[in-house]
Amino acid sequence: MSGSDSSVERCVVIRLRPAWAALVALLAIASPAAAVPADSAPPCRGEDLVAKAEAEEPQAFAAFEETARKVPNAEGLLWRITARGAKPSYLFGTMHATEDDLVALSEPLRAALGEAGTVAVELADAQGAAAQRDMIAFVTKNGVDFSGKGLEGLSDEQVASVKRRLGEAGLPQSIAPMLKPWFLALTLQVSGCQLKQMSAGRPTVDEAIEKAGRAAGATIVGLETVAEQLEAVSRISEETARRMVRDAVADDKSSDDLQATTLALYRARKVGWFLAMDRETFGDALDVSAYADFMEGVVDRRNRLMLERSEALIDKGGVLIAVGALHLPGEKGLVELLRKAGYTVEKVW
Repeated sequence: MSGSDSSVERCVVIRLRPAWAALVALLAIASPAAAVPADSAPPCRGEDLVAKAEAEEPQAFAAFEETARKVPNAEGLLWRITARGAKPSYLFGTMHATEDDLVALSEPLRAALGEAGTVAVELADAQGAAAQRDMIAFVTKNGVDFSGKGLEGLSDEQVASVKRRLGEAGLPQSIAPMLKPWFLALTLQVSGCQLKQMSAGRPTVDEAIEKAGRAAGATIVGLETVAEQLEAVSRISEETARRMVRDAVADDKSSDDLQATTLALYRARKVGWFLAMDRETFGDALDVSAYADFMEGVVDRRNRLMLERSEALIDKGGVLIAVGALHLPGEKGLVELLRKAGYTVEKVW
């Protein structure tokens, strides 16, 4: 695998890791340095790399766009699912982001929520005490190395960068050597401003959906457990994880740029375009072509599990399934898997 392994990890963390993100926010809250009032959390800044490519390399961008449009179900966040003899259900691609316009929830999504008697999310009540206990237990057992070897193999400059990045995110720098490479790597993938916003208690899109469902009297169902989510990521090899750490501190702007790029594609409802990103147009930092093994473990395998656990709900009818947006597009995405399972799936928005 190449150094670009970290780019797909960043995409998955930002969109698909409510358990991990909540745990990192919990660590931040526990740190005195992280006492950030919700109204003073800094706005996230970064450069939209797709817009940059379009402006600066129009020919390369045109080739990328052509490829991106060929990704199955690359565009669209809300899909209607029809099962014979059942009330229509919906599939929505969510994001663990705190931006006000996204947390407000779109009108099409609110309409779908209004029809739903059940809301199925990746993790039910991810901010609740039970889920947080499970997260802490998992990471204590699988993500912490009290021997302090988490930074082995890094140069003094890289160690200093890791600690600085943790501090900027509102986390205690002293925990850096005690985090196993997979957990440290994932922590470094999200921009510091996003972590501060979460630790300040600002709600995220997936939390807003669950809250709206509860307020409407819908039954809330979790499709995964905390352990299942975190285990999928903790299987990253130590070699890959350490490379991710080195890549993450090689460019101070990388996490902010990825955040900006992700948000822009999400707002444009073009999340599947990530699957077409390549080294030629976006450089090593956003080359997604070399990750078949990672995508199988963290995205594709979970897609199959989500399908299996959703079918009974869809057959009953009236369910809104809200999962990370990268689970929807592609040949192995949920939209295609649902069609292959015999359901009619049509884009709504």
